[in-house]
Amino acid sequence: MNVLIANAGTWGPERIESPDEGEAWIEAFRVNSIAPVLLATALLDNVAAARGRLIALTSRMGSIADNGSGGSIPYRSSKAALNAAWKSLAIDSARRQVVAAVLHPGWVKTRMGGTAAPLPPADSVAGMRRLIADLSPRQSGGFFDHDGTPIPW
Repeated sequence: MNVLIANAGTWGPERIESPDEGEAWIEAFRVNSIAPVLLATALLDNVAAARGRLIALTSRMGSIADNGSGGSIPYRSSKAALNAAWKSLAIDSARRQVVAAVLHPGWVKTRMGGTAAPLPPADSVAGMRRLIADLSPRQSGGFFDHDGTPIPW
């Protein structure tokens, strides 16, 4: 099975109170939203020929329905934009029998997740690998946790 996994991500600024912070917010959109979609569209013919999968790593923080804490506006908005774009990509590529989904890896012990994160990287990756292998066309366009649980938009 051929899979494209767009996994780049950046946190961006904590605040957006100055022009420089606004520029950093734009950079978060470039990395978190625009680059993954450009990568997927550039390789769509290859993925379609293999009847493969387009996967983007996102964050639960990109869920509007699940945002009960606020804050982190640049990061949240850039991941919400990725989610919306990937949903459209899933719809547009379905006729080519490509399955596309966004996955939240969980709160993982990484440089970005920090030492307080409860999930070891190996557990996150194992869950996502299972999920990717089992994704069906009817799940295309979905937003899932690393364990396969759907996440509200």
